[in-house]
This record gives sequence, structure tokens and C-alpha cells, in this order.
Amino acid sequence: MKKLIGFIIIIAVFGVSIYLLLKIPKPGNATIITKESNSIQGSSEEWLGIFLQGQHIGYSFTIISRTDTGLIIENRSQMTLIMMNTQRSVMTHIFCNTDKDYALKDFVMDIQTQGHESKVAGKIKGKELELTVYSQGIPYTQTITLKEKPYFPDAIEEVIQKKKMKPGDEITIPYFDPTTQSSTSAVIKVFDKEKVKVLDKEFVGMRIEINIMGINSILWLDDNYKLIKESSPAMGMEMIPLSRERALAEIEPANAFDLLSFFSVKIDKPIPDPNKLTYLKIELKNITVEGLDLTDDYQKLIEKEPIIMELYKADIAELPDLSVPINEHKEFLESSVYIQCKNSEIINKANEFVGNEKNAKKVVAKLVEGVYNLVKKNPIASLPSAIDVLKTKEGDCNEHSILFAALARAQGIPTKIYVGLVNLHGYAYYYHAWCAVWLGKWVPVDPTLNQFPADVGHLKLKEGEISEQAKVLKVVGKLNINTLDYK
Repeated sequence: MKKLIGFIIIIAVFGVSIYLLLKIPKPGNATIITKESNSIQGSSEEWLGIFLQGQHIGYSFTIISRTDTGLIIENRSQMTLIMMNTQRSVMTHIFCNTDKDYALKDFVMDIQTQGHESKVAGKIKGKELELTVYSQGIPYTQTITLKEKPYFPDAIEEVIQKKKMKPGDEITIPYFDPTTQSSTSAVIKVFDKEKVKVLDKEFVGMRIEINIMGINSILWLDDNYKLIKESSPAMGMEMIPLSRERALAEIEPANAFDLLSFFSVKIDKPIPDPNKLTYLKIELKNITVEGLDLTDDYQKLIEKEPIIMELYKADIAELPDLSVPINEHKEFLESSVYIQCKNSEIINKANEFVGNEKNAKKVVAKLVEGVYNLVKKNPIASLPSAIDVLKTKEGDCNEHSILFAALARAQGIPTKIYVGLVNLHGYAYYYHAWCAVWLGKWVPVDPTLNQFPADVGHLKLKEGEISEQAKVLKVVGKLNINTLDYK
């Protein structure tokens, strides 16, 4: 789970802007991956403390067993964070099997916070990964085509050891991240030994850099390939081997890490309330445009070096009067494992909000207001699905956006999910998710803030579902924003 901790945190980060508005999970009725009936040839345990900006926020405990067919890996972790001015714990439990080369065979992952459970299971079948997401105990399955069998996060160090990598070596391996359900590559580079500080002591270890989706992490391993420390510099995160007692030490409320204050993006000078502006021009500093989705109908990238953005507020009156269903951009009318727009309960709720209205602009307005009023503003670090949100009626921007997307698609309105930053009250930006609907143009809407259209304080960085949020991690801790003009 070590490589997954950063992705779990970014899920929490997208929820903390809600603040400014105002056990291990039980398995469902799905097939559960169990330990294979092979003889255990040896096993190891590892307790790690999780630190963010030097603050102890939780632990990770991993058991790896070696069999004649591969590895059996089990991990449990817990992080304690301040979200919405309240201390919350995020717990994870993951179990997986690998083959003899340590490539992934199957896994089950649970994430739980504040009584909310997210569960994902996967199984390799030939060149396909059958992925199942559970919403309210109901399985939703999709198939991902693979070029080759991927490796799992917790097997990375085992792969390095198995291949006896040494300074100067570099490999690229296929990689699967269960948190974001994304299949990508991991580039592993090995460097010479160097001194590394761990808490109040100094050690010497081989430096290994790992790049996944543009996000860098560093491992230091001793001569026996045991972890000395892991670091994600951009986020200020470290994972350090500790005794069981120290790793499990409870986080005092006064020492819990405040996500809101750390992950906000300051601007050089405040602006008026973004909802009262029609135009905003800003400069993005310390990042590159590579891998980001910065241009759409109301957001323009006008220079790349430096990165200059112009943002415009949509004029709804100027848009054509379309009727639902809209038979364009049909890929954004489809159901997915998280946007279950063909589910009868989703369809019924959409009809309840909309009634007999057929004008697309009026339908969108009703849905934005409906979701805003239905969903209690409560930050939750989870992998939300529309069905879950409809049942629980609470969540952060992720929950609002995923439910809105399902309801809008159920009404025949092509809908995307945007992830990026929102300026709240003119003073700072916060990581956020919202939507865009096709009304002759892609119009941004924000059901979390009850905005149709969304104001110019919304800066989109990526389009897509949960898999795109992880890609925003590469700007976390780096991005600065300067205000150039507004009106």
C-alpha cells in the first residue's frame, strides 16, 4: 500500500474545500480473493509510520508471504487528518496475489472513512483485467485491456530485489494503481549509495527513484534491499520503518495534519468574488502544461512559457435552446462503474428533480440545484459512485459531481467531470471537482457550490473520472498562481 498512500490523500484533498462552504470494511457478496492453498516458503512483516510535512499522520502494516506460485501481500493502513475542522480517520485494507515474476494476479481493496466504504476487486484473465467496483453491495464490472501483466504497488520493492538492481540500472515496468483504476508504467532508476536522514538518525542507503504518471518518489534501501525511508518530495510525505508501538501511536487531536491549510494554493494578490466576475487572467508558475487539459470552450491557454490562462464566464442566454435528450457526444451519455446513469433509482431521482421539463438549460439548472440541496456538505475520502451518494446523501465535491453527472446523463445531457482548482472568496485556490455539460458548448457547472454556470474562479487541470485526479498530484506542492487581470 506504500505507493497508494499519496493517491488516497489526494482523494481527501479534493474534499477539504467543503470546509469553506458553510475496522476494516465488511466484504459484500462478491467473490473474495483468499490466500491460495500453497505452502508458505517464508514471510516478512513491515511497520511504517506515515509522515506529512514532518507530522506523524498514521501507519502502514504489510505482510508479504512467499509461496511456490508467487507472493501473497496483505496491507492495512490508517491515516488521521483534519478535514472540515474535524479529525477523521481513513482506513485501507488490501490483499493481492502475484505470479512467480511478482506480476499481479488478483486483488481486493477496501477504503473506509466516516462510515463510508469503497471496495474494488480485480482479477487478471489473459490480457484483460476484470475490474469490479461495489456500490451499496451491488457489483459493477468493467474490463481493461492490457498489453502485458502489470505490477502492483506493494510488489515494487520485491521486483527491485528479485532483479538485483544496482546503481546505474533503469527499467520500465507495467503498473496498475487500484485507487484510481489506471494502467500505466513505472520507471525505476537506481543511483549510488548516499546518506539519508531518518528522524534524528543518519543512514546510508542505495537511492532509487520511481516515476509513476509524472509523480516522483524516492526509496532508500539497505544492502539487503530493506526499506530505510520512502519520500514523495512534492507532497512532503515520508514513510519510515518504526516499531509496531511507535507506528500505532495514536494521533493527538492537536497534532493531526490540517489538509486545508497545507494544500491551498496562494495567489499573489486577492481578487473580488469570482462569482461576480466575467473574465479572469492568471499566470500558473512552477509547473508545465504537459499532461494537463487546460483548454476548453471557456478556458483558454494563451501562452505556454510562462503559462497564461484566460477564463470566461458562460452566458447562458447566448446558448441555443436545445431539448433533451441531446444526441451529441454520446460517449458522455454512457454509464460507467461510478456513473451509473442507467440505474432505475438514478433515473427516478433525475425525473423527480426535472419533472416534465425538456429545455436542456432548464433541466441543468434543476439538476444543479437538486444535487446541491440533496447532498450534505461533508468531506469524505472515498471512491464515490452515484448510487452510493444517492443512498447516503452526503459527501464533498467528488460526491456532488459524480451524482450530478449520472443524473444529467440519465436525462440525456452529455456530461463530463472536471478536476482542478477553485478560488473561494478571492484569496486562495483549493483542489476541487465539478462538471461540464454540453449545451452547444461545454459549459462548466458546479453542483457543490450551486453554480450554473460555474464562475471564473474554476481552473480545470484535467477531465475525467477518478483516474484523472491522480494526475493532478504532479502539481501539488509546486503550483503558484499570479493574478494578471479581471473584469
